[in-house]
Amino acid sequence: MDCKKLLLAKEIEGEGHNEFVAQIAKKTLSYLAKHKIPITPTNYQEWFFVICKALTENHHLSDKNLQILHDKYFKEDPLIEDIEEIKELSVSLKSLAQGSEKALDKFEDNITAHSSYIDESIEAIDEQDKSKMAQLKDKIAHLEAENQKLKKFLEQNRKKLEFIEEKFVKQKQEAERDALTGLLNRRAFDIDIEKLHELNASYSILILDIDNFKKINDTYGHLVGDEILKVMGEILENYLRQNTKAYRYGGEEFVILLPNGDFKAAKIVGERLRDVIENRDYKVEQNGYIHFTASFGGTQRQEGDSVKDVIKRADEALYQAKKEGKNRVVIK
Repeated sequence: MDCKKLLLAKEIEGEGHNEFVAQIAKKTLSYLAKHKIPITPTNYQEWFFVICKALTENHHLSDKNLQILHDKYFKEDPLIEDIEEIKELSVSLKSLAQGSEKALDKFEDNITAHSSYIDESIEAIDEQDKSKMAQLKDKIAHLEAENQKLKKFLEQNRKKLEFIEEKFVKQKQEAERDALTGLLNRRAFDIDIEKLHELNASYSILILDIDNFKKINDTYGHLVGDEILKVMGEILENYLRQNTKAYRYGGEEFVILLPNGDFKAAKIVGERLRDVIENRDYKVEQNGYIHFTASFGGTQRQEGDSVKDVIKRADEALYQAKKEGKNRVVIK
């Protein structure tokens, strides 16, 4: 049952589907009422989808499980949450640039005035005009005080600019990181693979998928499933070379990008990681361990390939690895 298609369908097709949809609708309205969630079209659609997924994937319909599923599919993008802060930083940056420009203009005017005062001072000394000399001394002192203020203002602006730069860098890094595993995310992968493609560079990729991950979630719960994903993130961080990047592609799928890599490199990296994962157990209880494996599909960029072609071929290789029994590496 495709919950997304079901949600968008105008008519219900298939024997028994009407009863199933009625069951989801009833449970959705009951959940919204129980938790005092406003029954708006958006809220209804989101929770209808969540409960549909829970039923079709045989999850226990506990409040905790449903909330985890809702967060998985509908949690707000941190970029959206930070958009107001980005706007504020942009306004601050513009204001700092304008203020600094005015300060530099003022510096230039002061230098011109200072030069003029020096000429006048020479004349006053020659003429022994003490009154004029006293006035010029006051003017020069005023200029020096003003210049000190401008210096302080520019120094403060410099520090503010450094702060804004750090904020932008931090937000960029956060936007390209997966919050759960700490790996780069799909957004970062799309950017990196497009860059390699634009440079016409050679590369290979591996797509890996944790075997029987749904069974792990169903048996031990989503929290344990999340811990398994974190373990996978640690393995990929620790066992890949510096120029090789790992990304969480979505769900239990991960991608490895090997710049300048070929079929052989993809096979070697895949087999090494497959062996590490197969021999890694995760402790879940005092005397209990989860043993899990992963399947890999890889390929190399070939002449005439688009990015979609490369990903599709790697995905087909992964499907073949699953079909042939899982816990293996297939390169196409």
